[in-house]
Amino acid sequence: MDLIKVMATGGGITKGGPPVWQAQFTTRELRLVVEEARRFGLPVAAHAHGTEGIAAAVAAGVDTIEHCTWMGRDGFDVREDLVTAIAAQGIAVGPAASPDWRGFAERFGRERAEEMFDRIRWMAQRGVRLLPGTDAGVSRAVFDGFVSSLEFFAHLGMPPAEIIGLATTGAARALGISHDTGRLATGHRADVLVVDGNPLADLRALRSVRLVLAAGRPLDAELRRHGAL
Repeated sequence: MDLIKVMATGGGITKGGPPVWQAQFTTRELRLVVEEARRFGLPVAAHAHGTEGIAAAVAAGVDTIEHCTWMGRDGFDVREDLVTAIAAQGIAVGPAASPDWRGFAERFGRERAEEMFDRIRWMAQRGVRLLPGTDAGVSRAVFDGFVSSLEFFAHLGMPPAEIIGLATTGAARALGISHDTGRLATGHRADVLVVDGNPLADLRALRSVRLVLAAGRPLDAELRRHGAL
């Protein structure tokens, strides 16, 4: 086991389940989850769309908050004090931008979507650490569209070098594995992506993959070693 994820609010997919804005655990219950995870050296990720669940997750001291869309019963409920606490506690926020985030904006309505995107941009400006990642498992959130998800952060105004930093060193730090991967350094795993072009200038270069090394070995060789091929 590498990570504990808790549904601090409803997910909106399970038939008959709670609405996405509704908290599913009290602060005390989430704190118990965090304390037990700490005993085993595991980070805790909290799925939280609703503000009440976000508040409970922050008070409990989770490591990351997934989505963090600030939903209330009657609309959005953004709390500046919570954003300040998220930044101060070093809690990372993963908006879980789908590779189809452009299509989402069309379906959801451009103005409403940009309002949501602006909140993510605003959190980053307030010092909140953002994490890239998809919401794989839901419609149109495929595993092979990660570069599109990274381009969402470019839409927010981040330069390519910063986005790549979020996806490497930032993600490793948030997951508690920065001692092992996330950067090229002596004693680390040598997880390397080789592409044509310069992704520090243009993220589209990440689509031109030449070689993937996992622990210093070509990915297919590493998968065979673990019996995955």
